[in-house]
Amino acid sequence: MLSESFNENIFVTSEDCFVGYFDGASRGNPGSAGAGVWISDKNKINIWENSITLGRKTNNEAEYLALIDLLRELYKRGIKRAEIRGDSKLVIEQMSNRWKVREPRLIELCRQAKLLSAEMFIKYQWIPREQNTLADSLSNTAIDNNDNLL
Repeated sequence: MLSESFNENIFVTSEDCFVGYFDGASRGNPGSAGAGVWISDKNKINIWENSITLGRKTNNEAEYLALIDLLRELYKRGIKRAEIRGDSKLVIEQMSNRWKVREPRLIELCRQAKLLSAEMFIKYQWIPREQNTLADSLSNTAIDNNDNLL
């Protein structure tokens, strides 16, 4: 089943599936960028996290690259059912097919994310930044590491 045709009725609650969080950040737009992602299991235990330096990107590119890293890890682990949470309204709405992707730089990133999630049952949920603190911290750590390399 493609993520575009996702049926939300298959999820009773997020407690019966894995939950992935993502955040991308850029200091300057474009500027030094990083991504932070993590996954919790069905028992709400953190099972994986990652912090990625991205070089020079826009904030929206960083958000998509964070999501792509998260989807790759879900795929690698064989996780077929997940709720993905992020504080990027743009990415959540575009991945849920409620908003069109108009920015040329984001079209390819969105396509990659949709290909990765094509055989998964994904529910995308926007959350306020205050509920995404670990992913935010991981993305800022990545930017700090990127800045230290320059």
